Amino acid sequence: MVVLLLGLGWLRDNADRPLVWLFVGVVAVLASAAAGRWVWSRLRLARERWIVSRTGIAGIDTMSGIEFERYVARLLRTHGYTRVAVVGGASDGGVDLRAQTPDGRALAVQCKRWRRPVPPNEVRAFLGALAGSHRGYLGMFVASNGFTAEAVREAGDGMILVDRHALGLWMAGERAPVPPPL
Repeated sequence: MVVLLLGLGWLRDNADRPLVWLFVGVVAVLASAAAGRWVWSRLRLARERWIVSRTGIAGIDTMSGIEFERYVARLLRTHGYTRVAVVGGASDGGVDLRAQTPDGRALAVQCKRWRRPVPPNEVRAFLGALAGSHRGYLGMFVASNGFTAEAVREAGDGMILVDRHALGLWMAGERAPVPPPL
């Protein structure tokens, strides 16, 4: 409060200088823009939480592959991941999403919304992407119908595997996948 009163007194003493008013105007515009951006981000996150809360595990089975990628991106955002981007497509470098973990590490995510478990060749391809174009990224593989036993063995400790059961727990907000410690 004292700072505000001092600032108003200074403004009254320098009211005849046009640059002072220009400075005040610029500060007001920047403050308004920052407040608007903050409100917009809060509204967007609230909308994503609402969408996530309205989708059950059976809803995953009706999604297309792209819808599933977008849904996993929403799950990541609602659980504290930042800089989440859907990058899937023909030139995606072997990953569908990129994000930053809550503790600041880079994360690459592969999503498969299939009617059958993911086989080991898909896990090997994702491990190759992590060793090549996404070197230094943590890996997370999300599969709507889980992984074969061979695929789980192939993954080893090289990535986080999210099968149907773990996905259901994540969607319910009970247990999000935890990246390995630093």
